[in-house]
Amino acid sequence: MIDYHTHLGEPKHYSPAYLAEGFKMRGKPVQRTTPDEHYEAMKNVDKCIVLAFRSRHLGFNVPNEYVAEYCQRDPQKLIGFACVDPHDYNALDELKECHQHLGMKGLKTSPIYQAYDPMDERMLRIYRYCEDNGLPILTHQGTTFPQRAPMKWAHPEQLEQVALAYPELRIIIAHLGHPWEAETISVIRKHPNVYADVSALYYRPWQLYNSLMLCKEYGVWKKLIFGTDYPICNFEDSVKGLRKMTEYAQQMPFPGFTTEDMEALLNNDILAQLNLV
Repeated sequence: MIDYHTHLGEPKHYSPAYLAEGFKMRGKPVQRTTPDEHYEAMKNVDKCIVLAFRSRHLGFNVPNEYVAEYCQRDPQKLIGFACVDPHDYNALDELKECHQHLGMKGLKTSPIYQAYDPMDERMLRIYRYCEDNGLPILTHQGTTFPQRAPMKWAHPEQLEQVALAYPELRIIIAHLGHPWEAETISVIRKHPNVYADVSALYYRPWQLYNSLMLCKEYGVWKKLIFGTDYPICNFEDSVKGLRKMTEYAQQMPFPGFTTEDMEALLNNDILAQLNLV
């Protein structure tokens, strides 16, 4: 199995305000993880994407160098994704450094965390570089908890402009773009190089069940990929929670999705499509 969405980062990488808001949202400390803890948590997956994360707007930075060094521990398993902030004057140069010298294979973006319009002119050259060099993007295009995270740039429908302008750019929409899953489904249905992960959704079972039903009915099941959002969720609970969705579906008095469907999702290998092989 492949976990397409995991994080690395310790409390020192996050601002006190961000950690406090995370505690308020979850009722407990926002989970962070060291390299050793991450590697142990990934023992049951064959490969995983590990994300750097930087936001000047919200005051945190999981450095690219930190993630790249960790991924060198097991480069056949750990796939490092860089993160650059378009508000930094040298964002493109930093991305080139990450790709050409640190061995990072993709890019993490997040308009809601980093406070920019997805079609901000500062992002256009970054998209172009990723498209030209085969670097996939994983983007958090959906809601989140920090008060200062601007919702106006969070809607997954806005990614259609990116997909149209850069048709060869590989894009993963994290968390099925929650709570706008239907709009995410519309985007991944129309654009062949846009996918969605189902990370950190199983603990809202009614919402996830209905979203998966829409995916089945709109014929985009093959565009869904597994992720945990570790350390927010772990591998075991994520797999168990997703398989539980099949039980719910089979209890409903209308067509649903099957155990075979769910196993196909959990084992969906699109690394070649993402230029990661």
